[in-house]
Amino acid sequence: MTFVPFEILHNLLLGLKPISQMIQRYHLTGINSDSGKVDEVFKIYSRFDPPLGKEVLEIGPGQTLDILEKALTAGAANSTAVDVLRYVPEMLAKRKRIRYIIYDGRRLPFDSCRFDCIWSHTALEHVRNPAMTVAECFRVLRTGGHLVALIDLGDHSYYGLQPPQPLKLFDCLRYPEWLWNLMKSNRSSYTNRLRKSDWIRLFTEAGFVIEHQESTVSHVIAEALPSLSYLHRYTYEDAVTSVITLWLKKPQV
Repeated sequence: MTFVPFEILHNLLLGLKPISQMIQRYHLTGINSDSGKVDEVFKIYSRFDPPLGKEVLEIGPGQTLDILEKALTAGAANSTAVDVLRYVPEMLAKRKRIRYIIYDGRRLPFDSCRFDCIWSHTALEHVRNPAMTVAECFRVLRTGGHLVALIDLGDHSYYGLQPPQPLKLFDCLRYPEWLWNLMKSNRSSYTNRLRKSDWIRLFTEAGFVIEHQESTVSHVIAEALPSLSYLHRYTYEDAVTSVITLWLKKPQV
């Protein structure tokens, strides 16, 4: 398990503005302009919701506006990015003809029924107000429009470690909410820890219709599940699902 006092101290330090600003300069997030990954994610979006002629919003692109740039190349009417931190220089976004908006992570700064489609890749798991974010997506989406979301349900603290530690995939679920927030609330590895069933409930309660869903299961976790007592309070599906991809529609009233 994680050394909790160190995690709390680290989190408190990152709550200091000078330190957080310094870390932000060097922190990598999103797809980071990996051309292969950009193509892969754009194909996922386009498979469900081709951008031709549409007004597209991407939530949480991080440091990469390449996907929205590809949407424009594919005939999107316009492309907008919204994020909680400015990872991309404003001039670069303007050169790419992408509207780049920073907001407070709560109410999306757009009129209702503004976009034809909303895209989000491994961003929704980081939002602090998931129910509000989902409701806001529904509000700014036009009737008949789609939201395509890929949500990573794993503990991001262990990603990229060598050697890999697949048994720690859901270590974030070991901790009560108050302690998790003390450890992670100011950090990029913070996740809201919602499970697949939680997301399905939030989207359906907001009014979305699920037109298609895909899930990735961790077979390592599935095999080890009998010994992972902290996961026993979840259904089997919630305990072993690591990634979900959802294609959601805002239906006619």
